[in-house]
Amino acid sequence: MTGRIIPEEMALSLIGDDERGYDFITEKDILALKTFSSDQGVLTLYMDIRPERLQDNPLGLRYKNLISPVRPEIHDRNALLLFDAVTADIGRLLENTYSRSRGRGLAIFAAPQKFSPKRDRAVRYEKFLVYHLPEAPQDMLAWGATPALTPLLIQLDEHEPTGVVLTDRRRARFFVYYMGEAAEYGISEVDETPPKTKALGWGAHNHEQWQEEQYRKHLRHVAAFTEAIADKAGWKWLVLAGPDEIPAELTRYLAKPLKDKLLDAITLSLNVTYNDVRDKVAPLVQEAEVREEAQILKTFIGELARESGRAVAGLADATLAAQQARIDTLIFPPDFIQPGWQCQSCGGLIADLADTPPEQCIYCGGPLKKIPDIVTVAAMQTLNLGGHVEVVRDKENQSVIKTHGDIGALLRF
Repeated sequence: MTGRIIPEEMALSLIGDDERGYDFITEKDILALKTFSSDQGVLTLYMDIRPERLQDNPLGLRYKNLISPVRPEIHDRNALLLFDAVTADIGRLLENTYSRSRGRGLAIFAAPQKFSPKRDRAVRYEKFLVYHLPEAPQDMLAWGATPALTPLLIQLDEHEPTGVVLTDRRRARFFVYYMGEAAEYGISEVDETPPKTKALGWGAHNHEQWQEEQYRKHLRHVAAFTEAIADKAGWKWLVLAGPDEIPAELTRYLAKPLKDKLLDAITLSLNVTYNDVRDKVAPLVQEAEVREEAQILKTFIGELARESGRAVAGLADATLAAQQARIDTLIFPPDFIQPGWQCQSCGGLIADLADTPPEQCIYCGGPLKKIPDIVTVAAMQTLNLGGHVEVVRDKENQSVIKTHGDIGALLRF
């Protein structure tokens, strides 16, 4: 029986991206994007590619409408030529490759190398990354020195990893369900005890007892592996799976922190594929996410009702709390967008609600810059300060937050 737990071997052996079209985005991918910058410019594109959206609003037309407001902001002639060349490349890619949807959302990060329109026939790229997302983002195009990561980070914050442990009496396999896909860790736990003999009498009885003890040892090892992987990988939830009553038996060997993460113990053959695991676990996670939304909203409503409760509702109070770095969890539905201004000195946010634009920042008096969506910026500020973002996707739960100005926040203080 294997009993050693070697953290270095806890590596994913699969990156999702199968026929459903969702990419398995890892922490390493995000870290690389966060630390990347380019003097030449980085183009970031997010698009909703759900079939119903493509039918009502063609991808190419929406893409051109995203380019229009960004282009006048680029004043350097060479930079504008580069921007035009990059957007033309992506336009052809959208027309030829993504006119039929894969997944529900699309994110593209394109960082060109130095480009001379008189000398170079085509743009060469230092980075050109395409991700298919499990949720449809709001359409967005940005051009700057670093990639715009907020929509992607929101989806990562919303889709935290769920561990899946699949075991029988001899073997165990360990999976993670994350960003709409399942992947298997490159480790396993195997009971190498010989199978049951055909001995008769007391010998058979003693051997059966011995076999049962080996089986219990196997489950204890599986529980130990589960705890080690969950701690290393940061599982939010846990699903146990296996034939017959085995998943329920394994539950008895789990430590309380793991039991608290447990969503269900389900019946599943040990010889399943990644997609089998995904299809069984996805509904459990979706139900858990709806319950979590409802619980967060219940807490939010309760805090609002208290005289000194740690919650605020409405755009003005939420943006003020973001400016004061007080937000623990920012709450809003996925279709809530609000244009406004951001202070170029202190980063403060002001919603575009007045008949006339403000002359200066209400917090520090600094100069203001018009931005298309202050909700996205507030979400990014919250995530950067270690807070969370709860995008309310369930229709019934959305009706609750919509009665409070479409946005609210649970506060740290």
